[in-house]
Amino acid sequence: MLKYLKRGPGFYGYLWRLTGPIALQNLITFSLGLIDTLMVSWLGNTQMAAVTTANVPVFLLISIVFGGQSGVGILISQYWGKKDVDSICRVASLALRISAAAGLLFALVLFLFPRPVMQIFTAEPAVIEAGASYLRIVSLSYFFYGVTSTFLVVLRSVETVNVSVAIYGVSFAVNVFFNYVFIFGKFGAPRMGVAGAAVGTVLARVAEFVMIIAYMLVWEKKIRFRLHMLLWPSGGLARDLVRYGLPVMLNELLWSVAISMHSVILGHMSSDIVAANSICNVMFQMATSIILGVSNASAVLVGMLVGRGDYPYARACVNKLIQIYAVIGVVCAALLLAVKGPVIGIYDIKESTRVLTDQLMYVYAAAIFFMAFTCPLISGVLRGAGDTRFAAVTDVGCIWAMVPLGAAAAFWLGAPPVLVLAVLKCDMPLKAFFCLRRIAGGNWIRNVTR
Repeated sequence: MLKYLKRGPGFYGYLWRLTGPIALQNLITFSLGLIDTLMVSWLGNTQMAAVTTANVPVFLLISIVFGGQSGVGILISQYWGKKDVDSICRVASLALRISAAAGLLFALVLFLFPRPVMQIFTAEPAVIEAGASYLRIVSLSYFFYGVTSTFLVVLRSVETVNVSVAIYGVSFAVNVFFNYVFIFGKFGAPRMGVAGAAVGTVLARVAEFVMIIAYMLVWEKKIRFRLHMLLWPSGGLARDLVRYGLPVMLNELLWSVAISMHSVILGHMSSDIVAANSICNVMFQMATSIILGVSNASAVLVGMLVGRGDYPYARACVNKLIQIYAVIGVVCAALLLAVKGPVIGIYDIKESTRVLTDQLMYVYAAAIFFMAFTCPLISGVLRGAGDTRFAAVTDVGCIWAMVPLGAAAAFWLGAPPVLVLAVLKCDMPLKAFFCLRRIAGGNWIRNVTR
């Protein structure tokens, strides 16, 4: 791999081979979000706001699991650079136990207390009632999500990326079909409304779980993980995971809480704002597919080079990557503005919501340009190189600095929603500035392997 990367075209080809499938996987996932919100929007603004609000605690779980998995990815990608398969399997075993436990804990809380959870994020009774019915059912998917996503992170960290596209492609079809069946009561099924969307999600997560288990036990040949390895001791790797993974997990937890505070601030302004922001966020996520893809690819690439001990070439690669991030930022911002009209047009929403959605999209377009730097540098380069503490402090510090300012703009100054959102998103340029300074300083490589 190393000799191949050092040829000029080889670097870009290798990067694309990692980025392409991951970006496609993200696009499939975010497209499902678009279809979900579209189907629910046909039920009305209240139902759409209910599902959007109910997904805030779901987002918290995903962020916590992602944080733990990012720490796992740091260790595995660096051990893969050394071809230490035994350590990779021990890290994977530990990560699976943690993800499964987190999924079960969240499922229990949200299944038993869906209404109190909804009341944290909104004060509208109709939204609380509809959202609670969604939460109780969708909570059953969390265990399956935790296991599947952990296995996919392990595979991605050892340069196996295509399998996730196949799994999420099938999951997408399963989710869309059963959403249609249970939301609208087709083919003799009961008409369940927003609860039907939750049923579709659960069935899709079960399908993903079955496919990933089958792949790991039958077709996977690089690390040959087997179920009995779940009982293996960590061999000291638990301490490494805590040392390098805990900052990432806390980073993702505090970051996701801050994003949830965005939802709380906007949700207490009006349900129209929640609906408009939900539509914008779906388009924003779809446009970030390539950013998340290159971020994950950067983490694997930098992690392997650091694990091999080739620090000078790792620095040279990062300088190339920063140029790529700038181009991606411009393209994603332009894409977002180009598709906003046609995409907003397919939603069955009030005219006032439509106008507000169009206005908010300009804020998201500006934010995505800076995200093209911040996400790959924080989640990719710095984490892949083991510099997790600086990444965590920068990510969390900048986003939380904007939360009280956004709340003041909304509730003290009575600013319009566009200005409130713009204030909340000012964390992006701040993070880009600090991360670029860190990279220029050169003190960001930490070899985390034993």
